[in-house]
Amino acid sequence: MILKVIAGALASIVLVVAGYAAVKEHGLRSLSTAFDAQLEAGDYLAALAAAGKLKESGATGLELDNKISAAARLLVSEDALVKAKKAAEEKRFADAGALLRGSDALTDPSFKYYEEAQKLYKQVEAFAAGAAHQTAVTISALENQAAAEKSKRADAEEQTEKLSGVVKAQGDTIAEAAANLSASRKEAEAKQAALAAEQARTEQLKAEVEKESKQKFFTELKTYRDMAQKGREQLDNAVTEIGARRDVTALIYVSQGKILFEEAKTKAADLRSNRTPLVYQSRVDDMVNVLTQFLEATKQLRNAVVYIDEQGSAEFTGSLSKGKTSLATAVSLLDSVSSFISANQ
Repeated sequence: MILKVIAGALASIVLVVAGYAAVKEHGLRSLSTAFDAQLEAGDYLAALAAAGKLKESGATGLELDNKISAAARLLVSEDALVKAKKAAEEKRFADAGALLRGSDALTDPSFKYYEEAQKLYKQVEAFAAGAAHQTAVTISALENQAAAEKSKRADAEEQTEKLSGVVKAQGDTIAEAAANLSASRKEAEAKQAALAAEQARTEQLKAEVEKESKQKFFTELKTYRDMAQKGREQLDNAVTEIGARRDVTALIYVSQGKILFEEAKTKAADLRSNRTPLVYQSRVDDMVNVLTQFLEATKQLRNAVVYIDEQGSAEFTGSLSKGKTSLATAVSLLDSVSSFISANQ
């Protein structure tokens, strides 16, 4: 009799456990389906929220981590596209192009607004190139005109000298010769004044071209500074979550920060190599160093999350301390870069 009771109890327990496992598996599939649907539909913020719920429910795997990273990058691209549109409306075409280049909006065909971003980028780059070309053509024309005026002035002075020689040699009417000489001199002086004005305008246009090039450089540098700032906010949130023992959300924040830092570092290095004036190269080096320190902070914070349930262990305290140190160093350098940018805008 007792054996029958025990057998019945065991059967009930097996059914309950099996039912719980089935419900949990169904829940994970539903969350995964919702995440994939939101990512496919281009609702990246909602997709990241669904990813957080998946992680909290125990979902793991490289594929899921890659999808979360993709959603974070595409969310950054969406924000960059909105800012680029505003810059284009304000005729800040160089700024709009830099914003688009600083994100995945132009390189990831899966981005919901990929075609729109491509079209906008072609438009703003065309406008920016047209403005630069027009300025160069104007400067060239003014320089040619200045050279022609200088030649005319030399001819006038030569003519004046010949006229003076003829007057002396032939003894023509002194009054008429003097009047002609005075008129020639006035004409030469007027042409000289016009030439000086044209030269001043040429210098002004050259200064405007240099200003435009400088503005384009600082706009691109500011884009990477802003990406670093956003990544810093993610790491600050991660530190808070680690302190609260919430490992899933902490990992999401660390991953989102890492994506931003890696993208910004690659593009900042390209700016340093190809588009940075010699006088500003050390400042771009500072920006690259900022991102290197942030990446080190993400590495150490990720290690701390691994030992989050052992907060008294040397592994946890050591990783968290190193992460905070790298984060503080990066923030200090970032403040210096921000001051440099503000001083030149």
